[in-house]
Amino acid sequence: MSLGALATTTMPFLTGVKRPIKISSDMRRWLIEAGIVFIAYYLAGRLGQASAERSSNLGPVWPAYGIALAALLRCGNRMIPAVAAAAIAVASQSGVPIIVAVGQAMSSTIAAFTGSWLLRKFSFDCSLSRFRDAFGLVLLGGVLSPIVSASLGTAVLYLGNIEPYAHVWRAWLVYWMGDGTGVLLATPLALSIGRSGWRLEFDRVAEYAALIALLFVPCVAIFGNLGLAPVGEDCLTFSVLPFTMWAAIRFGVLGTAFSTGLIATLATIATAHGYGPFARSAAFTNAVLLDIFYAVLSVTGITLAALMAERVRAETQRDELIRQQAAAQAREEAENKAAVLRDELAHLSRVEMLSALSGALAHEINQPLAAIRVNIEASLFFLDKKPMPIEELRGALVDIREDSKRAGEVLKQVRVLLKKGVASHQDLELNSAVEIVAKLVQFSALKRGIRLDIMLAPQTKPVRGDRVQIQQVVMNLLMNACDAVESREKSLRYVRLTTSFSQEKAVVAVMDTGVGLSDGEMEHLFEPFYTTKKSGMGLGLAICRSIVRAHNGTLRVTQNPEGGSTFVVELPLSRPELMDWQGAATSQEVRFHA
Repeated sequence: MSLGALATTTMPFLTGVKRPIKISSDMRRWLIEAGIVFIAYYLAGRLGQASAERSSNLGPVWPAYGIALAALLRCGNRMIPAVAAAAIAVASQSGVPIIVAVGQAMSSTIAAFTGSWLLRKFSFDCSLSRFRDAFGLVLLGGVLSPIVSASLGTAVLYLGNIEPYAHVWRAWLVYWMGDGTGVLLATPLALSIGRSGWRLEFDRVAEYAALIALLFVPCVAIFGNLGLAPVGEDCLTFSVLPFTMWAAIRFGVLGTAFSTGLIATLATIATAHGYGPFARSAAFTNAVLLDIFYAVLSVTGITLAALMAERVRAETQRDELIRQQAAAQAREEAENKAAVLRDELAHLSRVEMLSALSGALAHEINQPLAAIRVNIEASLFFLDKKPMPIEELRGALVDIREDSKRAGEVLKQVRVLLKKGVASHQDLELNSAVEIVAKLVQFSALKRGIRLDIMLAPQTKPVRGDRVQIQQVVMNLLMNACDAVESREKSLRYVRLTTSFSQEKAVVAVMDTGVGLSDGEMEHLFEPFYTTKKSGMGLGLAICRSIVRAHNGTLRVTQNPEGGSTFVVELPLSRPELMDWQGAATSQEVRFHA
């Protein structure tokens, strides 16, 4: 190390200059949370010590334990140091030896950790929005976990010679009831404050203020020593229960926790000063009755608030389900209407294409009719000859039969294309469907001086779809390709249709040598009512893409390097595992041109 580096390293130690300590954001957050937990626990502990009957840190209610449990549930086990420090600070205020105070503090901390662990295993939700959460808090947090603190705390008091052996069981019961009541009173309030959705709406603030104001009336009557007979005070004890239920129904866990906490605070202070129905008996009896009073109020309020929250959530889910079902039904109706409209447009498009092919169709029909006429004349000639040439006559009649079948096939295909109906998807052989369309278009292409090559794959696989609609797509692409090359020189008028098959899809490609498409035309080519022709509605390609998408396929266009465009239709195979389609087979490539 150089002298300069050594001087730089040792300079702070030589000069006594302290470098600033950097605190990470996580540490800063922990310090803030730990400070809040410490202050809340300390204040709650001092409130619990306000009871005049409290001795050796024993009292009828210990809200600090509820704060400790809430802190570990909300912030995790990283709050254990803050809880332990606050517990030691509170326990040391009662005048017990410091070793006993530390033992009681550790007992409460261990019990709070046990309670939080049990509740997490129970899948407890801190929002207390389910009956399951309220039940878990009462049973695990308010009944079971205080057993740990009562057992350990009482043992500490006995070993420290604070409680004699004869009073251990009473001390244990007061310990257990105080911590359990603290959980029921303080934990729901601590879990609710600061959570999303806990704030009261503005229009309900007045209602809650009225609730609190009216709540003071029965509290004053119960704990104000107004000169009522003891029986009257006992009857008035549970007059606060309707207000707790009001708070639970209208304001949820936070509302009922705050109102119950307010009642408990007033009752604890009044009892500590000898007022109210819980100050007339012995200290132990008063503690038991007071804890029962707190437990009834708290359990009623928490359970009712949880049930109301669960009901609201169920109604919300029901409304959302109804909305989704309505949306699904509307979407299904819209899809059905769109399918009907697509079929209507497809039918009109087929009619338009067949109108454009009327000359080719007339030629396809006239050829077999002319042949039939010639063969009939030949048959008549053979009938007049003596002797009658039977074989020649049979040959003419066979030709008449074949020509009539050919004309019937043409008319049948035209009828199928003109037929209006709902699309029916079934397994079909693509090559045969393409070949029929090519034969309908080839004469029109030849008449316009266009060379049309059809190259079908030697091996074919089944696709699932509507035969007529797939033929419509191929016919539309072929006619568009012929229109694209018609303006070129005759030697450049070339259209090629090919089919190919892979393991998962069938491909039909229509290539032309036209002038091609610009980038702007490529972008809007498949939009409805967009056309690059001088005449036309601009619906052909939009309908084709809609048909292909209804078959779970794709239709795209690319520019050819040598000029022109290629339209590619990709359709999923019906059964990809089949290599060849039965009965449609070709051992070599099928190719014909016009």
